[in-house]
Amino acid sequence: MARKKVVSDINVTPLVDVMLVLLIIFMVTAPMMKRGIELELPRAKATYLRVREQPVVISVKGSSYFFNGRRVSLDMMRIRVRKVLSSRPKAQFVIEADRKTPFENVVKVMALLRGMGVVRVGIATTYERKRR
Repeated sequence: MARKKVVSDINVTPLVDVMLVLLIIFMVTAPMMKRGIELELPRAKATYLRVREQPVVISVKGSSYFFNGRRVSLDMMRIRVRKVLSSRPKAQFVIEADRKTPFENVVKVMALLRGMGVVRVGIATTYERKRR
């Protein structure tokens, strides 16, 4: 009587099918995961800011403050700015504020940055084209 040989191969077809489905799901949902702060920037005829490295973005919307997209208080912002300056003393900061935000809230951020010794601060705007 002949012995039956045991088959020890692994069938990878179901694994490949599952991985392809997961890949498609992640490719479709990944762009939706990125949420930004919806701001209506003021319009201005200004030149582009030339940057050597990625600037730190501080957003102001109403009475809410955001540091690189994360909501923070002014005290927490002070801590984060200090941390950035300890590793990058010449870091560039960009303040982007909604058009309807009270100017006082933008000035608070500017005063905080100047008080901490930041000299490279820019204001984000939407470029206004000349009307013909």
